[in-house]
Amino acid sequence: MSDGTSTFHLAPCGRGHNFLANECELRNLGEGVVRCKDVKMQRCEAVINNKLAICHPELGSGSQEILKHGGQSDVQEILKRVQDDINIFLKRTYSHINLFSYSPHKRAAFTLAEVLITLGIIGVVAAMTLPVLISKYQERSWLTSFKRTYSVLYQAYLGAYQENGIASTWCPAKNSDCSKTYFDILSPHLKVVEIWGFDIPDILYKVTYRDLDGGGIGYNSIFTTNHYKFVLNDGTIIGIGYDGDLNMPLLDVDTNGLKGPNQFGKDLFHISLNSKNNYPVISGFAKWWMYDNLSCATVKAGGAGTFWSGAGCSLWIISTGNMDYLHRNLTLDEWHSAVKNLLVDLYKDSLDK
Repeated sequence: MSDGTSTFHLAPCGRGHNFLANECELRNLGEGVVRCKDVKMQRCEAVINNKLAICHPELGSGSQEILKHGGQSDVQEILKRVQDDINIFLKRTYSHINLFSYSPHKRAAFTLAEVLITLGIIGVVAAMTLPVLISKYQERSWLTSFKRTYSVLYQAYLGAYQENGIASTWCPAKNSDCSKTYFDILSPHLKVVEIWGFDIPDILYKVTYRDLDGGGIGYNSIFTTNHYKFVLNDGTIIGIGYDGDLNMPLLDVDTNGLKGPNQFGKDLFHISLNSKNNYPVISGFAKWWMYDNLSCATVKAGGAGTFWSGAGCSLWIISTGNMDYLHRNLTLDEWHSAVKNLLVDLYKDSLDK
């Protein structure tokens, strides 16, 4: 570039120069200040003798170009074009109007149809998986409630045992009055919040208890007038009664109160306060009909008297710690093999063989 009396060597920006260091090389320019103007567009400017000189890719195609000029018209034309390019670039990129709205790339967006299809797929998947998740949650809740109640009753039985021995010795009368005696001995070791006694409260008349296959039982077949009934602080309902065959306390237990499903094998169980080697054992409800009938399945037990399905599931949980019977029908041999150590022979008052 020339000012009429001198020849300057002007190198285009970014070609053989350290552009990242914000430098543009303009040689033989004399005194002046060089600064980088626009890295992306490869422009630099320099103030030389109080005049603005701009380097631009159009000013050179090699490592250097020599522009010899006797006038300013061509240079001014180039400078004007460069300045126009700069103005267009700045207006497009940094104007107040387009600063936040302009994007060099078109942004992708979902159509309404795509959104609706996606929501439909999510709905179908949710409809397929939610019942399974809910079922697993309920099963875990029932199992947790049973184990909690089992632990509470066992600790209470241990406490009562320290003071009164094994449960079969608690009531010499051996009749239905023993239900109240059992309660009096056991309750000091429990957190009882309500006592219903032998009466059936109005609230139980509104409840329909069912066996494991869904058949109705009725409140008067579970918490009968022969049972002394009470409620624990966690909502567990217990009816304790006397069994003449086994001479031990037999308990009907609703582990989550009246919440439901109020069904054998889920939140309703039979439990007995038993003993083995003269030591407290909670063995479940062990009666004659359990020996030859499947009592923890979704089919009713047969034999001499049809009994409720699921009534023997407490024995299965105590023995195995699970509720697998909710997912498949247990065979009689499988059930017997698991619970045999908890079954009491008829007319025996302990697990001792």
